[in-house]
Amino acid sequence: MPRPSIPSPLRAPLRASGLAVSTLARLGAVTAHQALVPHADRDAVFDRHMRSWCHALLSMFGVRVEVTPSPPSKPAGSRLVVANHRSPADIIVLLSLFGGQFLSTAGVASWPILGAAARKAGTIFVERERGSSGASAIRTMRRRLKEGATMLVFPEGTTFAGDEVRPFMLGALSAAKGLEVEIVPVGLAYDPGAEWVDEPFAAYLKRIASRPNATVAVRIGSLSRPGKGEDTAALSQRLRTEIQGLVTAARSDHDRATRLS
Repeated sequence: MPRPSIPSPLRAPLRASGLAVSTLARLGAVTAHQALVPHADRDAVFDRHMRSWCHALLSMFGVRVEVTPSPPSKPAGSRLVVANHRSPADIIVLLSLFGGQFLSTAGVASWPILGAAARKAGTIFVERERGSSGASAIRTMRRRLKEGATMLVFPEGTTFAGDEVRPFMLGALSAAKGLEVEIVPVGLAYDPGAEWVDEPFAAYLKRIASRPNATVAVRIGSLSRPGKGEDTAALSQRLRTEIQGLVTAARSDHDRATRLS
């Protein structure tokens, strides 16, 4: 049975308050749960809670995720998920599919409630104006990959409108140099106007929360590893080309899904 539609004037405030309440509740639940299990199991407990939280947020905001093909199974070692970047929702979508940790601008750490969630998730924060901050973030990311982590990166460096994949910044990809890392390329395509560009986050959240529903198409590419002797620039160009093809395919998936809905 279809879920009753939220009346338009109430949609944004109800979703915004739901975001705050559900995030605070989940933070409390995961902290309590982790305290009850051995230290070695706490990361797995957090991953389960985080994925459930992400799925709940997507449902709350009326976001339908169309994924092709199904996400690969959990890797035995480290994994680098590389995607184009259009919206803060990219992070929620990819965390719901892959779990893991991600890079973020330092300003997110100070956001009310969501900043606390990002810190709890082990987010690596980067101050773009400080070169030393970027270098430190890459070292941290490289250490986590060596430890077997899944990392989510958006090498375009910021969000853009449209389906053109912009040139990649090399920093995040350089963290994988010389490591046995499984790379998963991903292309994302949204409804027109869903991008976050030149807009305060609060205004963007209100605008997106006001929409009755949304569709995001996700195309997952073939797994690979850095090639023998492949430098970071070559890896970057290879992945950018592949992700551009995935975005184009995701746009076709998106348009087909919206026609059928």
